[in-house]
Amino acid sequence: MKKVLFDSDRHMTIQRPYRVAVVHPSAGVNWSGGTENFAIEITHRLSSDFEMELLAGAPCSPFYYPAGGVPRVKARHILQNAVINSLLGKFFTHPDIVIEHLTSFLPCASRLLKRPADLIFPCNDYGGLAMAAFVRKLTGTPILFKAHTGLTNGGRSLARSLRFRPNHLVVFSQTMAEFATGLHPNQAVTIIPNGVDIEWFKPEGSRIDVGLPKPIALCVATLNRSDHKRVELAMRAIANLPGVSLLLCGDGPDRHYFQTLGDELLGAKRFAIKTVPFDQMPDVYRSADVFTLPSIDEPFGQAYVQAMACGLPVVATDDEIRRYIVADAGILCDVTDVDVYAATIAAALSRDWKMQPQENAMRFSWDIVALHYRDLIMQMISQSQKPSSLSNQL
Repeated sequence: MKKVLFDSDRHMTIQRPYRVAVVHPSAGVNWSGGTENFAIEITHRLSSDFEMELLAGAPCSPFYYPAGGVPRVKARHILQNAVINSLLGKFFTHPDIVIEHLTSFLPCASRLLKRPADLIFPCNDYGGLAMAAFVRKLTGTPILFKAHTGLTNGGRSLARSLRFRPNHLVVFSQTMAEFATGLHPNQAVTIIPNGVDIEWFKPEGSRIDVGLPKPIALCVATLNRSDHKRVELAMRAIANLPGVSLLLCGDGPDRHYFQTLGDELLGAKRFAIKTVPFDQMPDVYRSADVFTLPSIDEPFGQAYVQAMACGLPVVATDDEIRRYIVADAGILCDVTDVDVYAATIAAALSRDWKMQPQENAMRFSWDIVALHYRDLIMQMISQSQKPSSLSNQL
Protein backbone atom coordinates (compact mmCIF):
# COMPACT_ATOMS: atom_id res chain seq x y z
CA MET A 1 0.00 0.00 0.00
CA LYS A 2 1.84 3.06 -1.24
CA LYS A 3 1.49 6.81 -1.45
CA VAL A 4 2.78 8.91 -4.31
CA LEU A 5 5.03 11.86 -3.43
CA PHE A 6 6.43 14.47 -5.81
CA ASP A 7 10.16 15.12 -5.46
CA SER A 8 10.61 18.72 -6.65
CA ASP A 9 14.41 18.39 -6.84
CA ARG A 10 14.29 15.40 -9.18
CA HIS A 11 11.02 16.39 -10.88
CA MET A 12 9.64 12.90 -10.46
CA THR A 13 7.10 10.98 -8.44
CA ILE A 14 8.22 8.47 -5.84
CA GLN A 15 6.16 5.63 -4.47
CA ARG A 16 6.55 5.02 -0.75
CA PRO A 17 4.63 2.61 1.47
CA TYR A 18 2.24 4.09 3.97
CA ARG A 19 3.78 4.17 7.40
CA VAL A 20 1.95 2.70 10.42
CA ALA A 21 3.22 3.09 14.00
CA VAL A 22 2.07 0.51 16.55
CA VAL A 23 2.64 1.51 20.19
CA HIS A 24 3.01 -0.66 23.29
CA PRO A 25 5.81 0.16 25.79
CA SER A 26 5.47 -3.26 27.47
CA ALA A 27 5.80 -5.31 24.29
CA GLY A 28 8.96 -7.36 24.44
CA VAL A 29 9.07 -7.04 28.24
CA ASN A 30 5.87 -8.78 29.28
CA TRP A 31 5.28 -11.93 27.22
CA SER A 32 2.20 -13.11 29.12
CA GLY A 33 0.05 -10.09 28.23
CA GLY A 34 -2.50 -10.30 25.43
CA THR A 35 -2.18 -6.67 24.34
CA GLU A 36 1.62 -6.87 24.17
CA ASN A 37 1.53 -9.99 22.02
CA PHE A 38 -1.18 -8.49 19.83
CA ALA A 39 1.02 -5.45 19.14
CA ILE A 40 3.91 -7.68 18.07
CA GLU A 41 1.73 -9.90 15.91
CA ILE A 42 -0.22 -7.16 14.14
CA THR A 43 3.05 -5.40 13.30
CA HIS A 44 4.38 -8.58 11.73
CA ARG A 45 1.14 -9.35 9.89
CA LEU A 46 0.86 -5.91 8.30
CA SER A 47 4.53 -5.59 7.35
CA SER A 48 3.97 -6.84 3.80
CA ASP A 49 1.48 -4.04 3.12
CA PHE A 50 2.83 -1.09 5.12
CA GLU A 51 6.06 0.32 6.48
CA MET A 52 5.64 -0.76 10.10
CA GLU A 53 7.27 0.48 13.29
CA LEU A 54 6.64 -0.97 16.73
CA LEU A 55 7.39 1.35 19.65
CA ALA A 56 8.08 -1.28 22.29
CA GLY A 57 9.83 -1.80 25.60
CA ALA A 58 12.47 -4.26 24.39
CA PRO A 59 13.62 -5.82 21.09
CA CYS A 60 10.81 -8.18 20.04
CA SER A 61 10.39 -7.54 16.33
CA PRO A 62 12.43 -6.60 13.25
CA PHE A 63 10.36 -3.38 13.30
CA TYR A 64 11.20 -2.49 16.91
CA TYR A 65 12.01 1.03 18.05
CA PRO A 66 12.53 1.89 21.76
CA ALA A 67 9.35 3.32 23.28
CA GLY A 68 11.25 4.77 26.22
CA GLY A 69 9.80 5.13 29.69
CA VAL A 70 9.30 2.44 32.33
CA PRO A 71 7.23 -0.60 31.23
CA ARG A 72 4.60 -1.74 33.73
CA VAL A 73 6.52 -4.91 34.58
CA LYS A 74 9.56 -2.89 35.63
CA ALA A 75 7.33 -0.33 37.33
CA ARG A 76 6.26 -3.04 39.76
CA HIS A 77 9.81 -3.15 41.07
CA ILE A 78 9.59 0.57 41.78
CA LEU A 79 6.31 0.01 43.59
CA GLN A 80 8.00 -2.38 45.99
CA ASN A 81 9.03 0.82 47.74
CA ALA A 82 6.32 1.14 50.38
CA VAL A 83 6.26 4.94 50.28
CA ILE A 84 5.86 5.16 46.50
CA ASN A 85 3.31 2.35 46.45
CA SER A 86 1.25 3.96 49.22
CA LEU A 87 1.30 7.37 47.57
CA LEU A 88 0.30 6.20 44.09
CA GLY A 89 -2.11 3.60 45.46
CA LYS A 90 -4.24 6.37 46.95
CA PHE A 91 -5.01 7.76 43.50
CA PHE A 92 -4.69 4.87 41.04
CA THR A 93 -6.01 1.30 40.88
CA HIS A 94 -3.08 0.18 38.70
CA PRO A 95 -0.14 2.46 39.52
CA ASP A 96 2.25 0.28 37.51
CA ILE A 97 0.31 1.05 34.34
CA VAL A 98 0.11 4.74 35.22
CA ILE A 99 3.91 4.85 35.55
CA GLU A 100 4.25 3.27 32.12
CA HIS A 101 1.83 5.73 30.56
CA LEU A 102 3.43 8.83 32.08
CA THR A 103 7.07 7.91 31.43
CA SER A 104 6.55 6.73 27.83
CA PHE A 105 4.37 9.67 26.75
CA LEU A 106 7.10 12.11 25.71
CA PRO A 107 9.53 9.56 24.20
CA CYS A 108 6.79 8.07 21.99
CA ALA A 109 5.35 11.46 21.04
CA SER A 110 8.82 12.76 20.20
CA ARG A 111 9.49 9.81 17.91
CA LEU A 112 6.17 10.23 16.08
CA LEU A 113 6.72 13.96 15.63
CA LYS A 114 10.27 13.50 14.33
CA ARG A 115 9.31 10.61 12.05
CA PRO A 116 5.61 11.02 11.30
CA ALA A 117 3.39 8.06 10.50
CA ASP A 118 0.33 7.92 8.28
CA LEU A 119 -1.57 6.18 11.08
CA ILE A 120 -0.97 5.58 14.79
CA PHE A 121 -2.19 2.36 16.39
CA PRO A 122 -1.76 2.56 20.21
CA CYS A 123 -2.27 -0.80 21.93
CA ASN A 124 -1.56 0.13 25.58
CA ASP A 125 -4.98 1.47 26.55
CA TYR A 126 -5.67 5.11 27.40
CA GLY A 127 -2.01 6.10 27.94
CA GLY A 128 -1.03 5.34 24.36
CA LEU A 129 -4.29 6.81 23.14
CA ALA A 130 -3.64 10.07 25.01
CA MET A 131 -0.17 10.25 23.48
CA ALA A 132 -1.56 9.58 20.00
CA ALA A 133 -4.24 12.25 20.47
CA PHE A 134 -1.50 14.75 21.37
CA VAL A 135 0.41 13.91 18.18
CA ARG A 136 -2.80 14.05 16.13
CA LYS A 137 -3.46 17.56 17.45
CA LEU A 138 -0.15 18.69 15.98
CA THR A 139 0.01 16.60 12.80
CA GLY A 140 -3.50 15.42 11.99
CA THR A 141 -2.38 11.76 11.98
CA PRO A 142 -5.43 9.48 12.34
CA ILE A 143 -5.71 7.05 15.27
CA LEU A 144 -6.91 3.46 15.14
CA PHE A 145 -7.77 2.16 18.60
CA LYS A 146 -8.73 -1.35 19.67
CA ALA A 147 -10.81 -1.67 22.84
CA HIS A 148 -8.77 -4.46 24.43
CA THR A 149 -10.49 -3.93 27.79
CA GLY A 150 -13.93 -4.61 26.35
CA LEU A 151 -16.77 -3.75 28.70
CA THR A 152 -14.93 -4.66 31.90
CA ASN A 153 -15.86 -2.60 34.94
CA GLY A 154 -19.19 -1.77 33.39
CA GLY A 155 -17.54 -0.23 30.35
CA ARG A 156 -15.81 2.48 32.37
CA SER A 157 -12.42 1.78 30.79
CA LEU A 158 -13.84 2.03 27.28
CA ALA A 159 -15.76 5.20 28.14
CA ARG A 160 -12.54 6.76 29.45
CA SER A 161 -10.67 5.87 26.28
CA LEU A 162 -13.39 7.26 24.04
CA ARG A 163 -12.86 10.71 25.53
CA PHE A 164 -9.82 10.91 23.26
CA ARG A 165 -12.07 10.26 20.24
CA PRO A 166 -10.04 7.83 18.11
CA ASN A 167 -10.74 8.16 14.40
CA HIS A 168 -11.81 4.53 14.33
CA LEU A 169 -12.59 2.04 17.09
CA VAL A 170 -12.26 -1.74 16.85
CA VAL A 171 -14.41 -3.84 19.21
CA PHE A 172 -15.11 -7.54 19.73
CA SER A 173 -18.90 -7.64 19.68
CA GLN A 174 -22.09 -5.90 18.65
CA THR A 175 -22.78 -5.17 22.32
CA MET A 176 -19.52 -3.23 22.57
CA ALA A 177 -20.26 -1.40 19.34
CA GLU A 178 -23.67 -0.32 20.63
CA PHE A 179 -22.13 0.81 23.92
CA ALA A 180 -19.58 2.99 22.10
CA THR A 181 -22.08 4.59 19.73
CA GLY A 182 -24.45 5.11 22.63
CA LEU A 183 -21.82 7.36 24.21
CA HIS A 184 -20.67 8.96 20.97
CA PRO A 185 -23.17 8.49 18.11
CA ASN A 186 -20.66 9.59 15.47
CA GLN A 187 -17.91 7.21 16.59
CA ALA A 188 -16.74 5.00 13.69
CA VAL A 189 -16.72 1.37 14.86
CA THR A 190 -15.75 -1.97 13.31
CA ILE A 191 -16.09 -5.44 14.86
CA ILE A 192 -12.93 -7.57 14.47
CA PRO A 193 -12.11 -10.55 16.73
CA ASN A 194 -8.65 -11.35 18.01
CA GLY A 195 -6.52 -13.62 15.87
CA VAL A 196 -4.56 -16.81 16.47
CA ASP A 197 -1.73 -18.20 14.37
CA ILE A 198 -3.13 -21.62 13.51
CA GLU A 199 0.17 -22.68 11.96
CA TRP A 200 1.90 -22.14 15.29
CA PHE A 201 -0.83 -22.91 17.81
CA LYS A 202 -1.84 -26.42 16.78
CA PRO A 203 -2.18 -29.89 18.39
CA GLU A 204 0.85 -31.27 16.56
CA GLY A 205 4.25 -30.38 17.94
CA SER A 206 6.54 -30.61 20.94
CA ARG A 207 5.45 -30.61 24.57
CA ILE A 208 7.18 -29.76 27.81
CA ASP A 209 7.50 -31.87 30.90
CA VAL A 210 5.89 -29.80 33.65
CA GLY A 211 6.53 -32.44 36.32
CA LEU A 212 2.86 -33.04 37.10
CA PRO A 213 0.80 -36.22 36.80
CA LYS A 214 -1.94 -36.26 34.17
CA PRO A 215 -4.61 -35.23 33.54
CA ILE A 216 -3.47 -31.61 33.72
CA ALA A 217 -5.73 -28.56 33.81
CA LEU A 218 -4.02 -25.41 32.52
CA CYS A 219 -4.79 -21.83 33.55
CA VAL A 220 -2.96 -18.91 31.90
CA ALA A 221 -3.24 -15.58 33.71
CA THR A 222 -1.42 -12.68 35.28
CA LEU A 223 -0.79 -13.50 38.94
CA ASN A 224 -2.49 -10.52 40.49
CA ARG A 225 -5.13 -10.91 43.21
CA SER A 226 -6.70 -7.55 42.40
CA ASP A 227 -7.47 -8.22 38.74
CA HIS A 228 -10.49 -9.94 37.19
CA LYS A 229 -8.95 -13.34 36.42
CA ARG A 230 -10.12 -15.03 39.68
CA VAL A 231 -7.40 -17.67 39.53
CA GLU A 232 -8.26 -18.79 43.05
CA LEU A 233 -11.56 -20.22 41.80
CA ALA A 234 -9.72 -22.55 39.45
CA MET A 235 -7.35 -23.60 42.21
CA ARG A 236 -10.20 -24.44 44.59
CA ALA A 237 -12.13 -26.33 41.91
CA ILE A 238 -9.13 -28.48 40.96
CA ALA A 239 -8.50 -29.12 44.67
CA ASN A 240 -11.88 -30.93 44.64
CA LEU A 241 -10.60 -33.30 41.92
CA PRO A 242 -7.95 -35.49 43.59
CA GLY A 243 -6.83 -37.08 40.33
CA VAL A 244 -6.26 -33.81 38.46
CA SER A 245 -3.20 -31.52 38.47
CA LEU A 246 -3.17 -27.77 37.90
CA LEU A 247 -0.53 -25.89 35.92
CA LEU A 248 -0.71 -22.14 36.40
CA CYS A 249 1.19 -20.32 33.66
CA GLY A 250 1.98 -16.64 34.17
CA ASP A 251 3.70 -14.13 36.39
CA GLY A 252 2.80 -11.08 38.41
CA PRO A 253 3.09 -9.26 41.72
CA ASP A 254 1.30 -12.00 43.69
CA ARG A 255 3.18 -15.03 42.45
CA HIS A 256 4.34 -15.96 45.96
CA TYR A 257 0.77 -15.78 47.26
CA PHE A 258 -0.52 -18.15 44.56
CA GLN A 259 2.40 -20.53 45.03
CA THR A 260 1.68 -20.74 48.76
CA LEU A 261 -2.06 -21.22 48.19
CA GLY A 262 -1.46 -23.88 45.55
CA ASP A 263 0.87 -25.83 47.80
CA GLU A 264 -1.76 -25.64 50.55
CA LEU A 265 -4.77 -26.64 48.42
CA LEU A 266 -3.24 -29.15 46.03
CA GLY A 267 0.24 -29.95 47.27
CA ALA A 268 3.51 -29.68 45.38
CA LYS A 269 2.89 -32.91 43.46
CA ARG A 270 -0.33 -31.61 41.85
CA PHE A 271 0.45 -27.93 41.41
CA ALA A 272 3.07 -25.83 39.65
CA ILE A 273 3.56 -22.29 38.41
CA LYS A 274 5.55 -21.79 35.22
CA THR A 275 6.60 -18.60 33.46
CA VAL A 276 7.63 -19.17 29.86
CA PRO A 277 8.34 -16.93 26.85
CA PHE A 278 5.43 -16.44 24.49
CA ASP A 279 7.10 -18.48 21.76
CA GLN A 280 6.93 -21.56 24.02
CA MET A 281 3.22 -21.21 24.79
CA PRO A 282 2.08 -23.72 22.13
CA ASP A 283 4.26 -26.35 23.87
CA VAL A 284 2.59 -25.47 27.18
CA TYR A 285 -0.94 -25.80 25.79
CA ARG A 286 -0.09 -29.13 24.15
CA SER A 287 1.19 -30.43 27.50
CA ALA A 288 -2.24 -30.04 29.16
CA ASP A 289 -5.56 -31.86 28.83
CA VAL A 290 -8.08 -29.08 29.50
CA PHE A 291 -7.92 -25.29 29.68
CA THR A 292 -9.75 -23.16 32.21
CA LEU A 293 -9.88 -19.48 33.07
CA PRO A 294 -12.67 -18.33 35.43
CA SER A 295 -12.33 -14.56 34.99
CA ILE A 296 -15.29 -12.47 36.06
CA ASP A 297 -15.38 -10.79 32.65
CA GLU A 298 -13.18 -11.03 29.60
CA PRO A 299 -12.91 -8.50 26.77
CA PHE A 300 -12.15 -11.34 24.37
CA GLY A 301 -10.03 -14.05 25.93
CA GLN A 302 -7.07 -14.74 23.67
CA ALA A 303 -5.92 -17.64 25.81
CA TYR A 304 -9.17 -19.50 25.08
CA VAL A 305 -8.56 -19.30 21.34
CA GLN A 306 -4.92 -20.34 21.65
CA ALA A 307 -5.88 -23.32 23.83
CA MET A 308 -8.57 -24.46 21.40
CA ALA A 309 -6.19 -24.11 18.44
CA CYS A 310 -3.87 -26.52 20.27
CA GLY A 311 -6.74 -29.01 20.68
CA LEU A 312 -7.77 -28.28 24.27
CA PRO A 313 -11.41 -28.13 25.39
CA VAL A 314 -12.27 -25.07 27.48
CA VAL A 315 -14.10 -24.69 30.78
CA ALA A 316 -14.98 -21.08 31.54
CA THR A 317 -17.47 -18.55 32.86
CA ASP A 318 -20.87 -18.62 31.18
CA ASP A 319 -21.44 -15.22 29.53
CA GLU A 320 -22.04 -13.70 26.10
CA ILE A 321 -18.48 -13.28 24.87
CA ARG A 322 -17.39 -16.75 25.96
CA ARG A 323 -20.43 -18.37 24.37
CA TYR A 324 -19.28 -16.75 21.14
CA ILE A 325 -15.62 -17.75 21.53
CA VAL A 326 -15.91 -21.26 23.00
CA ALA A 327 -19.10 -22.33 21.16
CA ASP A 328 -19.14 -26.16 21.06
CA ALA A 329 -15.45 -26.55 21.97
CA GLY A 330 -15.94 -26.60 25.73
CA ILE A 331 -18.38 -26.25 28.60
CA LEU A 332 -19.41 -23.04 30.31
CA CYS A 333 -20.71 -22.95 33.87
CA ASP A 334 -21.16 -20.97 37.07
CA VAL A 335 -17.52 -20.93 38.13
CA THR A 336 -18.38 -19.25 41.45
CA ASP A 337 -19.97 -22.54 42.57
CA VAL A 338 -16.85 -24.58 43.28
CA ASP A 339 -18.67 -27.93 43.18
CA VAL A 340 -20.30 -27.15 39.83
CA TYR A 341 -17.03 -25.82 38.48
CA ALA A 342 -15.13 -28.94 39.54
CA ALA A 343 -17.79 -31.26 38.08
CA THR A 344 -17.65 -29.35 34.78
CA ILE A 345 -13.87 -29.74 34.55
CA ALA A 346 -14.27 -33.46 35.25
CA ALA A 347 -16.91 -33.71 32.52
CA ALA A 348 -14.68 -31.94 30.02
CA LEU A 349 -11.81 -34.30 30.82
CA SER A 350 -14.00 -37.38 30.38
CA ARG A 351 -15.25 -36.44 26.90
CA ASP A 352 -13.60 -37.17 23.56
CA TRP A 353 -13.59 -33.77 21.86
CA LYS A 354 -11.97 -35.01 18.65
CA MET A 355 -11.24 -32.00 16.37
CA GLN A 356 -13.93 -29.68 17.76
CA PRO A 357 -11.61 -27.27 19.64
CA GLN A 358 -9.21 -26.87 16.73
CA GLU A 359 -12.00 -26.46 14.16
CA ASN A 360 -13.68 -23.83 16.31
CA ALA A 361 -10.42 -21.87 16.62
CA MET A 362 -10.16 -21.70 12.81
CA ARG A 363 -12.80 -18.92 12.95
CA PHE A 364 -10.15 -16.68 14.49
CA SER A 365 -7.26 -17.35 12.12
CA TRP A 366 -4.80 -14.43 11.96
CA ASP A 367 -4.83 -14.72 8.17
CA ILE A 368 -8.46 -13.60 8.16
CA VAL A 369 -8.13 -11.05 10.97
CA ALA A 370 -5.08 -9.34 9.42
CA LEU A 371 -6.96 -8.78 6.16
CA HIS A 372 -9.70 -6.94 8.05
CA TYR A 373 -7.10 -4.66 9.66
CA ARG A 374 -5.29 -4.07 6.38
CA ASP A 375 -8.48 -2.97 4.65
CA LEU A 376 -9.56 -0.79 7.57
CA ILE A 377 -6.19 0.95 7.81
CA MET A 378 -6.13 1.64 4.07
CA GLN A 379 -9.62 3.10 4.32
CA MET A 380 -8.60 5.33 7.24
CA ILE A 381 -5.44 6.60 5.58
CA SER A 382 -7.25 7.25 2.31
CA GLN A 383 -9.86 9.30 4.11
CA SER A 384 -7.25 11.33 5.99
CA GLN A 385 -4.90 12.10 3.08
CA LYS A 386 -5.52 15.43 1.33
CA PRO A 387 -4.12 16.26 -2.11
CA SER A 388 -1.60 19.09 -2.19
CA SER A 389 1.11 20.41 -4.44
CA LEU A 390 3.57 17.97 -2.93
CA SER A 391 1.45 14.80 -2.69
CA ASN A 392 -1.29 13.16 -4.64
CA GLN A 393 -3.81 10.59 -3.53
CA LEU A 394 -3.74 7.30 -5.40
